[in-house]
Amino acid sequence: MTIQINIGDHVSPLAPLFQPVPFRHQWVTSWARQRAKHIAATMPSADAYFTTLPFRRSLTQLLADRTIWINYAPDLGELVGGTDKQTHKEIGIAERAYLWGRWTVLATLIHELAHSNGVPGQTGRAAEDALLHCGLGKHSERTSNIDDPRTPFDPTAEG
Repeated sequence: MTIQINIGDHVSPLAPLFQPVPFRHQWVTSWARQRAKHIAATMPSADAYFTTLPFRRSLTQLLADRTIWINYAPDLGELVGGTDKQTHKEIGIAERAYLWGRWTVLATLIHELAHSNGVPGQTGRAAEDALLHCGLGKHSERTSNIDDPRTPFDPTAEG
């Protein structure tokens, strides 16, 4: 079992904001999902961190949840992703994330899975900090507040 990629076989309750992932982005979305599974399987700190979040689910459990859908969200303004605040089961990845590359898509997926695990949006740093525990940033970035452009972690990000 695995979280699902909306390739046109699902209608998000947030449509038209969340849409099927266009064919041109399906490969990188699949890559990000597989890479997230690899992180969960090989980095104990990832599952450990996720179990500290409000819904107490591990990254492994979230990635195995077939009721969570990854959608395309072409119009999120300055954001690279979003999560349905009602069900926590709909994730949208914006065009901006795809334009910045596969590592940004992966980082966005991990960040949004933290929101699916109960982290409220637009407050605090818990969702972005998930990237640190998944090997997608450096703790020195967090403590210094200085961005390392070689990682997708953003030390100034909130929400």
